Amino acid sequence: MTIDEIYKKEEISVRSYHVCKYNDFNSISDLTKYYDKTKTFEKLRNCGRKSNEELIDLCNKYQRKQIEKPEVGIININDPKNILLNLTRVQREVINSFIFVNTQSLTVRSKNAISLHLKNNLKFKNFTEKILLSENFDVKNIKNIGAKCIPELEIYISIIKDFILEVSQTKDEKYLIALKNKFFIHRTFSIPLIPVEILESDSIFSFTNFLLDQNAFFDKVQTLIVKKALKIYHNQDEITLDDISNMVDLSKERVRQIRKICLEEFIDKLVFVQNFNDDLFQKYGIDIASNYLEIDTDVIEKINSSNKTHFSKEFITYILSAYLDNQFSLIGNFEDVLQPSYFNSRYRHNWNNLYLIKQGIALEFDFIGFANDIRERINDRIVESYSFNFKSYLSKFLTNNNIDVLDLIFPICEKITSDEFQLYLDLDENLNFKRNTNRQAHEYVYEALEQLGKPSKVKEIFEKVIELHPNYETEEAKIRVAMKRKDGFVPIGRNSVFGLKKWENELENFKGGTIREIVEEFLIQFSEPKHISEITEHVLKYRPKSNQYSILQNLKLDESGSYVFFIGSNIGITSKKYESDLKKISEVNKTDKKTWEERFEMLQNFIAIEKRLPFSNGVPENEIKLYRWLNIQKSKQNKGKLDKYKEVKINCLIEGSPSINGRRRLFSSEKYEELFSFVSINRRLPSANKNCEENLYKFFYKQRKLYDANELDSKEEIKFIEVAK
Repeated sequence: MTIDEIYKKEEISVRSYHVCKYNDFNSISDLTKYYDKTKTFEKLRNCGRKSNEELIDLCNKYQRKQIEKPEVGIININDPKNILLNLTRVQREVINSFIFVNTQSLTVRSKNAISLHLKNNLKFKNFTEKILLSENFDVKNIKNIGAKCIPELEIYISIIKDFILEVSQTKDEKYLIALKNKFFIHRTFSIPLIPVEILESDSIFSFTNFLLDQNAFFDKVQTLIVKKALKIYHNQDEITLDDISNMVDLSKERVRQIRKICLEEFIDKLVFVQNFNDDLFQKYGIDIASNYLEIDTDVIEKINSSNKTHFSKEFITYILSAYLDNQFSLIGNFEDVLQPSYFNSRYRHNWNNLYLIKQGIALEFDFIGFANDIRERINDRIVESYSFNFKSYLSKFLTNNNIDVLDLIFPICEKITSDEFQLYLDLDENLNFKRNTNRQAHEYVYEALEQLGKPSKVKEIFEKVIELHPNYETEEAKIRVAMKRKDGFVPIGRNSVFGLKKWENELENFKGGTIREIVEEFLIQFSEPKHISEITEHVLKYRPKSNQYSILQNLKLDESGSYVFFIGSNIGITSKKYESDLKKISEVNKTDKKTWEERFEMLQNFIAIEKRLPFSNGVPENEIKLYRWLNIQKSKQNKGKLDKYKEVKINCLIEGSPSINGRRRLFSSEKYEELFSFVSINRRLPSANKNCEENLYKFFYKQRKLYDANELDSKEEIKFIEVAK
């Protein structure tokens, strides 16, 4: 027999018919062959639980017919056995509902007795086999039955038998569906009058809407609170609990409690929809064979227009989660989604949507942990943008380490990422997290140095920063401090020149630090001292403007005692031990080598005479040396390397020094003598670009500025004119 013939005889539903046609089952033979092999139809596309049961019953029915080979003739409709074999799925469901309703209406003792006899299986097939077809059945023989129960059960069985006969003679599917639904709703909600169009629709959405309006789930006040406080309807205005409390004449707290209780109970009350057979694919295009059910705008419109409802996306998803509870898991927090978001949890992700995901996949992946992790990443302080491969990231949340499901999970997680967090994958399937903090000073400086591409003075760096970011408010001092406080920058000597640390690996002949640091790094590589010429050759790679004499004097002036000098112009470092035959210079002829106490006394005398601390430029060389020595002591103090008694003496001297008011005056007499001497020997003025002439040039330059401004006294003016000739 063909499937078309079976459908015309109304032995299968429209949905089961479509399942057969979609999977190329054109005859009962095709169907039974598949069933004999797999023992189920659940794996077929769009085949739900009820269609599976219906097709199995159909196979069993025709297999029995084939075995029994009944004679062709008129079936005795009054024979329960023949009725059992010829009933359609809808007829069976109607009878099952009727048996259940009538059983529940029995007295407690009768109900317990019949339930025990049927072993709590009130299905039509079991009822027929144990009661109607059993030759030995007698009501009086039922266990635990009393004399008063016998008449009640006899009437009960007679009513069911008559009803079975009536149903078996009716093939109108709409009528049968309405009859089944009527018994079911009456059994569950005790609603006597139900519109025919509702009964015949078999729609989970129509029934839910009807029952809401009938206050079937909750009482009148609770229903009003549910409708107003939850996102039940599309484009529903959000109403505060204060407004609702005024409507129902209850306190705001009581309204909140009722809302919470109803929301917790709602999903259990919606489980009733599992008793219906709504063809989701045929009606709305919802493919329950897919791994994820996407409820988009088109689906919502189809559901609401065909059922004359006005449900929201959130509530439709919620209803479907109850209907498909045995196939799909609801991912997301329904309290977050169905309630207005007045308050958000601080310790987890607050969901914006609900997601229906196949149970098999939901068991393989921690969707909640995945969402919480992304939330934490977004809320963390991101000082630098970063990204990672999305699929690799998802593997962290596999519950059973089954990497084969990653391809199935990927599009679902991508959907969650975009809908919940507005994050989107790039073309390489990477997930990007952008910086969410303001740029700091050192980052502006770093960018400026990269643009300059070479070691630069603080002033040049400052100007580049302003050029790149005109609206950024800063100053040279902040630029200098930023480079000193943060890694990634290196000073070049002591002239306020800085470069990037990475350039030491990227640029040829580039090294940060002072000349002493370069020399120390060079010497530490060797087990013997090195001649000053070798040291100079190494230093000139990085400081080409220096010279051998300057380097040697620089090392001799080091007060940390890091260097040791040997006969023959060899130099080593004190941290290494050298061969005993090397002879140290016992008294190194260091320029102006003095003890700490002598230096302190010189500083003390200077302050007493000049009434100020020493300056760093435009002054005699001896004053510059005092300035440098004082700065070294301050640096040691900041690093905790200065002895306590020295620290006290320095601080007392500085604190006792008079403050300087007015324009800073240059101590010019000695400087002019030095300038006269230089001009007479070199027959030219000092140059700013030549070593050892910078300070003298600065002095002359400042004197010229003062001369142009008529700020020199008479003696200084005469000396300046004489030099300038």
